[in-house]
Amino acid sequence: MRGGDILIECLKAQGVRCVFGMPGTQNIQIYDSLLRCGAGVIDHYLVRHEYAATHMADGYARSTGDVGVALTVPGPGASNASTGILEAFTDCVPVLLITGQSDSKFYTRHPSKMFHGLDQMSFFEPITKYCAIAKTVDDIPNVVEDAFRAMRTGRPGPVVLEFPMDAITGDGEVDIPPRVERQPAAPPNPADVQAAAEALQQADRPILFVGSAVIHSNACEELQQLAEKLNAPVVVTRCGKGALREDHPLALQQVGGFLARQALELADCTLAIGPRFTSIDTGTWSLEFPRPLIQFDEDPAEIGLEYPCDVGVVGDLKSTLQALTEAVDASKGTWKQPLDRLREQFDAQPPLPLLPEIRAVLPDDGILSVDVHGIGYASFFEFPVFKTQTFLYPNIGVALGYAFPAALGAKIANPDKPVVCFSGDGGFMMGAAELATAMMYGINLVTVVVDDSALSAIKGSQQRGCDGRTIDTDLRNPDFVQFAKSFGAYTAQVDDLADFKGILQDALAAERPAIIVVPMRGRQEEIIGMIGWLRSEPLRSK
Repeated sequence: MRGGDILIECLKAQGVRCVFGMPGTQNIQIYDSLLRCGAGVIDHYLVRHEYAATHMADGYARSTGDVGVALTVPGPGASNASTGILEAFTDCVPVLLITGQSDSKFYTRHPSKMFHGLDQMSFFEPITKYCAIAKTVDDIPNVVEDAFRAMRTGRPGPVVLEFPMDAITGDGEVDIPPRVERQPAAPPNPADVQAAAEALQQADRPILFVGSAVIHSNACEELQQLAEKLNAPVVVTRCGKGALREDHPLALQQVGGFLARQALELADCTLAIGPRFTSIDTGTWSLEFPRPLIQFDEDPAEIGLEYPCDVGVVGDLKSTLQALTEAVDASKGTWKQPLDRLREQFDAQPPLPLLPEIRAVLPDDGILSVDVHGIGYASFFEFPVFKTQTFLYPNIGVALGYAFPAALGAKIANPDKPVVCFSGDGGFMMGAAELATAMMYGINLVTVVVDDSALSAIKGSQQRGCDGRTIDTDLRNPDFVQFAKSFGAYTAQVDDLADFKGILQDALAAERPAIIVVPMRGRQEEIIGMIGWLRSEPLRSK
């Protein structure tokens, strides 16, 4: 078999069903193999900018829990796609980037002298879980199998594979490896679980701090059972949003919000289940967690890494939570009154625009992809998520422009589910060219664009930190309605926010790519006031 054909057969064996990318000189033979060997099994989606390829793969991966795949040329194609790899690395998302390369005989030359020159292994190694070059035909199945094993073991993460032309065009006889399945981690030490149970039993108000590892380990049901037995509230990391259904009476949504922060001040014990204690979740590690701090993780290197812990338990989270639930006594708890009081304060805020209507219209399994913008920030605390894999956001890398291409990937992965992209004008413009991709393939998602003609969060930061001075945070935008119409998309403008819910319902029923524009140019200061980290008070005032 030709090397390129082997590559495609390996991808098919791993369950790959679509690829996002752009053909070019060093990958045309991979594309030829995709055309000949992948037809009817692996679909390809042409992007207009490689930046979108890995974000689309990311949206595909987050909304399915399986690997998303991008394909580019090396050098500028790969570097354009690197933002999506960074985002996948910081948020633990299984994204595979495949690139071509010139013949392997040229690896002795300096990369800066090569066509599309880039030492891709040095470039990507710090932001991938695994990266490798298949320098021969025989290497191809090995590196593909190793790549999927890396993405399906422990915490997921991105992978980059490079294939020189001679490996792709050469011939060889190889075995195609079978699908790599995710294997559970080893069970915990029973003595450690017992120590955790004893520490919890001595607490009056334990609180659970939960990361995305619970989702990756398929342990959400076990999390709910433990929380209910302890009668303990659950706060989540950004990446862990949805680990506990957020209309559950014990769910307090994301750790940076009012409810979570106030509850942490009342708690007398923290059970941390699979969080990574990132800078954004912990206020640059300034957040103090109630002690004793009990930490569960499948990775022993994470125990005590960012915060000292009093009890550490290493092992498969699903079996660890099961064992702990059996080991602890049911608690009547003392949380109800304080939580009721906190919720009353929180609910007394003036309602946000747009987010409540989106939640009301989307079914439980509907997918929302949120970009980095003024109202979007509040979605962590005020957009309840009822199922995992339905809320997409660039949580740690925080790449502006993420939401639209990620929503495209999510809709491709979930054609029967409604998908809404919720974006600001700055973020939407970064990926707006992909509206051509949406129209080309009939990717029928709805995009809501908040047009306040500013990079509002940064403008607010400038005003706050630079004595009111601002520079280049006001935007000159196109007429978004006419822009969308020029592509043939369904379009609507919201001149009265009271009409938004009906307009959104009509757009979702249109069965074609849709753009809803919400003009808010005169409400910049109001939007800045919705951004929690720019307010002097924790709650919005009427």
